Amino acid sequence: MTLRSRLTLLFLAAVEVTFLSAVAAYWGLQSWRLVTEELTVIHEQHQRLGAVLDRLAARPARLGADSRVGDALDGLRQNVQTVDEAERIEALAAAAQAGVPQRTRRAVKRLARYYEGEQRRLRDRGTFLGWMSNGILAGIVGLVVASFLGFLAAIRAWFVEPVRALERATEIMSTGDLGHRIALAGDDELAALAGSINRMAASLAHIQTRLVTSERFALLGELAAYVAHNIRNPLASIRATAQAEAIERSANDPTRAALEDIVNAVDRLSAWVTDLLRSVSPVALERRPGSVSELVARCVELARPRLRAAGIDVSVAVPPTPAVAFDQAKLEQVVSAVLANATDASPPGSRIGVSVEHDTGTVALRIADEGAGVPPNRRGRLFTPFSTSKATGTGLGLWLSQKIVVAHGGTITLRDGRGGGTTVEIRLPIAEDLRWPAS
Repeated sequence: MTLRSRLTLLFLAAVEVTFLSAVAAYWGLQSWRLVTEELTVIHEQHQRLGAVLDRLAARPARLGADSRVGDALDGLRQNVQTVDEAERIEALAAAAQAGVPQRTRRAVKRLARYYEGEQRRLRDRGTFLGWMSNGILAGIVGLVVASFLGFLAAIRAWFVEPVRALERATEIMSTGDLGHRIALAGDDELAALAGSINRMAASLAHIQTRLVTSERFALLGELAAYVAHNIRNPLASIRATAQAEAIERSANDPTRAALEDIVNAVDRLSAWVTDLLRSVSPVALERRPGSVSELVARCVELARPRLRAAGIDVSVAVPPTPAVAFDQAKLEQVVSAVLANATDASPPGSRIGVSVEHDTGTVALRIADEGAGVPPNRRGRLFTPFSTSKATGTGLGLWLSQKIVVAHGGTITLRDGRGGGTTVEIRLPIAEDLRWPAS
């Protein structure tokens, strides 16, 4: 329910309470007015009847000719309320006209008893109306108090508490805790505002993470450049000296193997420095239209010797795909890195599946292994730098791969395979102006 609907409901409830109170008050006033008017009429009738009694006591034999008696009877006739009263008044008029005192007295007593009975009835009705008015007043007061308390509870639940929750959450977020979320259920405007604030906090947290990462890698780039500058020259000297000494040694000389180990170690260290520089440097692409299928097939052929040495089979399904604008060297680096990871993760005798598919907007490359899979505690750190479980790995392969794929406008994701292992999926957008089937 929206805030407008809730406000409308409160307004209608207030109008209903006011309307019921007004109707009850109007009914009470009208009832008292009617009783008062009837009592007034009965009292005036009784006074006119008293005038007839006075004249009867003074001149019993000449009532029919007495003008005052006639006026009193005319007044009684004009204010008659019931048929019974009218019959009694006419009986009194007939007795007075006949001039029979005893008959007139009986008619007067009969009419007087009627008026006394009406007065008792109206007094009883007044007593009942008094009780009824008190009950209605108590009901109105109770209804107003209950409505007021209900309005307060509704305002507290619908407005005050959500606003306080928003205030508390924004205060927490203002301290830097952008992971805090506002828990407001419902579909009203305040819940929508809470959702917007939550999305804003998530966006700010993402931006903050990116800024922190950018700052870290800017610092890491400076550090890497400094390390590379101060290490590469000594490494080159060490390698050249070790290689020259190894060439001068005979094949049976035991120091030749040690010198070759030095050369290999220097090469690994130099490659690590190169990867480090590449990881902290912006990705500059040289895009050209080409076939992802051909590139993948070429990378698989280059990896076959290593796969055969590890006793791993490979199945390839790479049909022709639409042209994609990509940097061939860098994308080869990505595919080769993923294939190397799949080879390292696969046991001997297993199989790696490589497939390429495409839809209307993207080309998808999938590389699936039959290894043990990725442990849950490492899933969140796979695409972070220096995250590796290999004894000789640098932890930069997937990080560099992700940078290259994202620079192409694509995505790289990992998921569990159907029969175990891990499937890596790389999606690249098809160039809008290059939608022809590649050979």
